[in-house]
Amino acid sequence: MTASGMSSTDIRRIASADMLELPEHAVVIADRSLPQTILSRVPDAILVEAGERLKSLDVIEGLALEVLQRRSSRPMTLVALGGGSIGDAVGFLASILWRGVGLWHVPTTLLAMVDSAHGGKTAVNLGPAKNQLGSFYPAEKVIIVDEFLRPLPLALRREGIVELLKALWLGDAESTRALGTRSIEELTYAPYAEIATQLGNMIDAAVAIKQRIVAADPKEERGIRTTLNLGHTLGHALELTMGLSHGSAVAWGMLTSLHFAAREGMPESDIRRCRETLFPLLQPLSVLPGREVLLGAMQRDKKRHDGQLRSVILHALGEAVVHTEISAESWIDVFHAEWQNFQNARVRVRSATPRAVSLTLEASKSELNRALIIAAQRIGRTTIGGRSSADDVTCMLRALRQLGYPIEETSRGYLVDNLERDVRTSPSDEGVTLHVCEGGTTLRFLLALCAARATRHKIFVAPALMRRPHDPLLRSLRSGGASIEEFDDPSGQGFIVRGWRQMPDAMSIDPRESSQYASAIALLAVGADQPFTLRLLGEPVSETYLEMTLAMLEDAGVETIRHGDLIALNQSERLRDKLTMEIEVDASSRAVWSVARFLGHPVVPGRKVRIPRQPDSAVDKYLATLREAERGEVSMDLGDVPDLLPVLAVAAAMQRNTVTFTGIAHLRNKESNRLDEYAETLRSVGLSVDVLSDGMRVFPLTALQPDQYFRTHGDHRLVMAGALLSFAANTPLLLDHPWSVGKSYPAFWEDVRTAGWSVEQVSRV
Repeated sequence: MTASGMSSTDIRRIASADMLELPEHAVVIADRSLPQTILSRVPDAILVEAGERLKSLDVIEGLALEVLQRRSSRPMTLVALGGGSIGDAVGFLASILWRGVGLWHVPTTLLAMVDSAHGGKTAVNLGPAKNQLGSFYPAEKVIIVDEFLRPLPLALRREGIVELLKALWLGDAESTRALGTRSIEELTYAPYAEIATQLGNMIDAAVAIKQRIVAADPKEERGIRTTLNLGHTLGHALELTMGLSHGSAVAWGMLTSLHFAAREGMPESDIRRCRETLFPLLQPLSVLPGREVLLGAMQRDKKRHDGQLRSVILHALGEAVVHTEISAESWIDVFHAEWQNFQNARVRVRSATPRAVSLTLEASKSELNRALIIAAQRIGRTTIGGRSSADDVTCMLRALRQLGYPIEETSRGYLVDNLERDVRTSPSDEGVTLHVCEGGTTLRFLLALCAARATRHKIFVAPALMRRPHDPLLRSLRSGGASIEEFDDPSGQGFIVRGWRQMPDAMSIDPRESSQYASAIALLAVGADQPFTLRLLGEPVSETYLEMTLAMLEDAGVETIRHGDLIALNQSERLRDKLTMEIEVDASSRAVWSVARFLGHPVVPGRKVRIPRQPDSAVDKYLATLREAERGEVSMDLGDVPDLLPVLAVAAAMQRNTVTFTGIAHLRNKESNRLDEYAETLRSVGLSVDVLSDGMRVFPLTALQPDQYFRTHGDHRLVMAGALLSFAANTPLLLDHPWSVGKSYPAFWEDVRTAGWSVEQVSRV
């Protein structure tokens, strides 16, 4: 492809980096994180860290000195090899070095290929304000290398698809109308070889559209080039306040803009098509920034003109207009409404083209939350290997930081070092207000931790979580000397906790409803000033979760001795030592894909856990029992692994045997009444099940009608079970509350689409 947008720019696409020919006087500046297969083609490149830090004047000064060490006379051409931040920084340097030197862009991300490498805008940041210093400096040449797209992570491909789609909305109505949810899913999630030709054609189209717009208004003086900011009016504010990636933020901005497009008279059929194409690109947002925070970010937008916010709105596909009368408040109102509609979406799920993919799963949220509580209290330096974006972990991290614990994020996980700080006497923790998600583990562990701090804390709790049982833990903490009061007022619901001044040397807990009660108290041994004993007033349900807690305490430096119903917890000097805690892959997430493979999907579920502390790691044992069973009834005791019921019930329904699950009565106390409500849902879509006092009996599936409504009750595990059932029965199903999976497995729908499922929005609940 050769295009001439701004007259001095030559744009070419080549198949391979082997075809890349650079001028003899080139100085290449490359992203050091690029694959070695790319960096090996430019052995003399200056390697830099990509990101916003690169776009600062002090870094640019150092980069200029390094360039001049390589070449100190004209001619010189700087070659930017990397993504958007590399292009911005190198372009800015090229425009000011010797009052201008040659510039080539060799973008390595799809986002840069279709957007930032073109048009001649360069920029660096000024303090925390983005892109405040810059110039218009078109590259002499932009070379797009198809080979670079093959290894591109799917998250980065999705980023580029957003900007690519934006370009089509602005300049190619016919191509936009030809797209839909499924075609965008394929472009975003299918193996590169399957979509290479189509993606290449769309890159050509998107680049041509951008160059045409830029050529009509090179320095954004006539308002024509401003239309390239479609989706950015709100998108930049979301990027700044929520830390969203550029593409994710712009996708939400584009969705919100469609409301105003309807006011402009854009045909409803085109608006509906735009919504369908955007749907697979929207990142679920569990919480939103405060209204005033968003408003402040939009009022600081550098794209304001004469104090007025400029809003790019589609009048029709291929025809955008710039408005100044739409207020920031209106944008925020519409965004909130769109977000609420998205949250309440009902989706159609079907396994369209099952793919043999190998999945990489995040670390276990169960282990991570325990590790974070342990690390926060240890005196010694604690390194945690493993990360998770699950809502429960995110809420735990936020709360612990609010309480004053010095938790830092690293490339592999988290780091906590309390050697120089006694957080228990930190003045900042007086009157701290915490907000927890809907996770029982997060709330119960934090209740116990706050009870062990002689200060007052107010914990806001989601209504659904308040309805779950917590009384045994509250009674135990109160008996130890903590004051815990419930509140329910216009500000919300939750608990006000004032902790004891000295931890008691003995406590008791009734764990028959949840082993989390016992784990929450046992974890306090890490920060206790003295040994103490914990008496169990009954047999714990999900005993293996308590065993996980005790094993992790041993690793951290707490000696645990268990004799009958007594657990002795003694602090050792090892609590002061450096410690590395490696967190296993999340067994609950892996269990979903183990069942999918059992049902015939060619997916590779990811590696097995090395140390099987997580109860759900036993899923393969239960699947083997189903596989080996002859005709007749099969019985399985899930007392140690109750959370496996939703996915195992799907596997059971596909067998010729009747399968009875027992030991799961306490599932009635989960996010939903997981036992009775799940049985009701299964019956409603055509399965035959009986509910027992302590379990469920599942009969072989005979038939499943398409587009049945699979009610999930907002329970993340039932959502995943519904997706599995759609594959197992080879039948589309309608699911509600699809984004509740963020509680434990935020990447579920991305992995589902990668594995070949199609997920489309069909209605709102």
